[in-house]
Amino acid sequence: MKMLEALPIELQEKICSFLDGATLLRATCVSTQWNRIISGLQMVWRQASLREGFGTPVKDWKLHYVTCVRLLQRLKKGKAFQHRHFAPKCFQCSDVRDVVFWNGCILAGIKKCIRVWRVEDLKPAAVFDVPYEIFCLSVSFNNHVLGVGHYDGAITTWLLDEVEVRASLLQCYVGHRDNVVCLCVAPELNLMCSGSRDSSCFRTIKLWCLGSGQLLETLTASGWVSQVTLLPAGSHNSPYELRNSLLAADQSSIRLYSWPVQHGSAYGDIDTIEASDLSIAVDKEVSLRKFLLQEKHIMYVQDGMIVVLDLVSCAQIKCFRTEYRDVVLLASGARYVLVTMWESCLKNSKLAVFNIADGELVGTYPMPL
Repeated sequence: MKMLEALPIELQEKICSFLDGATLLRATCVSTQWNRIISGLQMVWRQASLREGFGTPVKDWKLHYVTCVRLLQRLKKGKAFQHRHFAPKCFQCSDVRDVVFWNGCILAGIKKCIRVWRVEDLKPAAVFDVPYEIFCLSVSFNNHVLGVGHYDGAITTWLLDEVEVRASLLQCYVGHRDNVVCLCVAPELNLMCSGSRDSSCFRTIKLWCLGSGQLLETLTASGWVSQVTLLPAGSHNSPYELRNSLLAADQSSIRLYSWPVQHGSAYGDIDTIEASDLSIAVDKEVSLRKFLLQEKHIMYVQDGMIVVLDLVSCAQIKCFRTEYRDVVLLASGARYVLVTMWESCLKNSKLAVFNIADGELVGTYPMPL
């Protein structure tokens, strides 16, 4: 029993690294000493978690692994999802324009104000007013910058204070002619990207200097722009090491744009922005999120199928069919993707989790509408 304890920690990690997660858990039951030693090998549990697709960075990787395994077991039995319903009396649910999560809080754009609730207890944390009616929200988690797109074409940015849960106005941007439908804030590039339908025949994507509010570039889209995402060069999702890029989705397609980085400029040589060969046809009926990004791969829905495409080679990696034709992507990890599916009407909608590797439906849960 004491043999493992007598070995250097490097050898302990080396030996245990050959074991899968289930075997590691059984080994912790051998004795108190083994439980203490194996539970403390964070790199081993990290490796086991990543092997299973539980890749969220955490402090206690063993606890993370055990929690994820239990969640998967409950998910397969249809018991993993939980929901808490709350409907404050101060507004109608139909008034909510957009919702984002930030630092353990829910931020909801409601007419001309943003209401904040803490996720842990759903108690109101703050309310702050904005100058124009809200259409969409975008938050930068690392830099605490909130972008707000408005109905009249204006955009405002706000600095969020996580201690006092309040917001201070940073900048106002004017340039769109119609509703600002989508936003992406990227403080690391000193950039913000916005999409608007501007008019029936003039739909645009605009790139702004986040700090000064200067309009840097305007791109024309073939349809109503529904989603934009900025990818800094060399980031884990970016297809390029030396070029910044932008993914934009309109009613019928997803396009990739890129431009070179430039010494002395946070956002690079944006005047030379150009479209790449990547152009993906998507369902026109899907008016919400068109795509998700996952380690240089793009995931999108086409005719009820979830398709995974390599951003670098443009080659299709995976493709699997869902239960319904109407599917909206919500979130994805290294191994699983969460979607909403419905048939004929939203009242029949359900949450579903798929295994990305083989397309297997792991579990579903009816949406509490």
